[in-house]
Amino acid sequence: MSIVQSGTPNYLKMINKRKVLQEIMDGGELYSRASLAKALKLSKPTISALVDELVLEGWIYEKESMVAARRGGRKPVQLFFNKEYKYTIGMDIGGTSTEIAIMDLDGTCILHRKIDTQDGLQKDFIHLLVDEVNSMLEAKNISHAKVLAMAIGAPGITDSDQGIVMEAPSLEWLDYPLKNKMAKHFPFPIHIENDVNMAVLGECWKGAAKDKSHVVLITIGTGVGCGIVINGELFRGGQFAAGEIGYMITNKDQASQGFESVFEGYGFLENQVGGPSIVKQYKRGMQGTKFSAEKIFEKAIEGEALAMEIINEALDHLAVSLINVAALLNPECIVLGGGISKSGYWFLPKLQEKIEQYLPEQSRTEVMLTKLPQASLIGATVLCMKKDALLSR
Repeated sequence: MSIVQSGTPNYLKMINKRKVLQEIMDGGELYSRASLAKALKLSKPTISALVDELVLEGWIYEKESMVAARRGGRKPVQLFFNKEYKYTIGMDIGGTSTEIAIMDLDGTCILHRKIDTQDGLQKDFIHLLVDEVNSMLEAKNISHAKVLAMAIGAPGITDSDQGIVMEAPSLEWLDYPLKNKMAKHFPFPIHIENDVNMAVLGECWKGAAKDKSHVVLITIGTGVGCGIVINGELFRGGQFAAGEIGYMITNKDQASQGFESVFEGYGFLENQVGGPSIVKQYKRGMQGTKFSAEKIFEKAIEGEALAMEIINEALDHLAVSLINVAALLNPECIVLGGGISKSGYWFLPKLQEKIEQYLPEQSRTEVMLTKLPQASLIGATVLCMKKDALLSR
C-alpha cells in the first residue's frame, strides 16, 4: 500500500478508512452502516463510501441479520471483518528448531510446521526456509498475493529497522542480513524481530497479558530472553538491545569472583537460571547423571535435597531480576515463558512473595505464566498488522 502524505484529503480518507475497519475488527458489537456512522461520529455518506470501498477490496463483507428490525420491515445488514482476506506468515527461528505458521488475521493457525535448525544450518538454510514456506502456501492454495507480510523472530540482538540479525550465538550469525536474503524470494513485506519481542506482542494480544499496555515477558530456557512493551509498543532500546537481562548481575559477590560460563557470550543471570546451568550444577553433585532441567525441577518438587538446593538458588537469582525489572519499569504484569514455566505452579508463589517483600505497593506487579505455546507465531501476526498502513493502530 502506497504511503499517503499527512494533511491531504487522501490522508484523512485513510485515517477514516482505518477507523472504520478497526471498529469492525474489534467486534465489540455488530454494526450496520447507520450504527457505525453514529459510533464513529462520521456522516452516513462518508461511512457508506468507505464501507463500499472496503467491501470491494475484500476487507469486510455484509450479511443480512438473522433477527428482524424491532419495528419490522427489512432485516438490518451487518458488517463483518473478513479475517481470511489476507494471511500472515510467522517464523520463529530457535537454536534447536524453527517453527513456521500460516495465520489468518485473527491469529488462528492455518498450518504449522517445524524443522531442525542446526541440521538446516549445515545446508542452505535460507533456501530450506523458502521452500518450506512455499510448500505450506501451496498446501493451503494460498497465493503470494494473499499474504499480507511475513515476520521472522531470531534469537539474538536484531536490528529490526534494517532487518539484520546483529548477533545470534546459537546460530553463529553476526551482522546477518536476514531480511535481504529472504526478500529475494518473496514479493510481500518481510519484517525481522527479536524472537522474544515478537512473543510479547502475542502475549498482549491473545495471552496472559491480553489488553495490557505495560508488559514484560521473560523467557527462560537455554538462555534468558526478555521482551518489553511500554504504552502498547515494543521498547527496543538505543541499539536494539533492550531486554538483554541475561547479563543482569543478581549477586555482586558471585559476579566479582568471576563465574564459569556455560556458553560463550552468555551473561551472569543466564549462568544461574538457564537450563544448561542447572543441569551442570546438578551433575557436579550427582556424578554420571543425565537429567534435564525439567527433571531436576521435578526432583526439587518431590523434595530431593540437592535438586531443591540448586533450584532454590536459581529462583533467588530469578526473584532479584524480577524485583529489579519491576522497580525500573513498573509493568502491569511480568509473564514467564520458556521451559521453566512448566513448573511455575510450584515456584510462582515464592517469586510473588519476594516481590511483595522488597517492593513498595506501587511498584509491585503480578507475575504470570504464559498461556500461549506459540506466542512468537501469534506475535508475528501482530507485527505484520502493525506494519500495515490500514491495519496499524
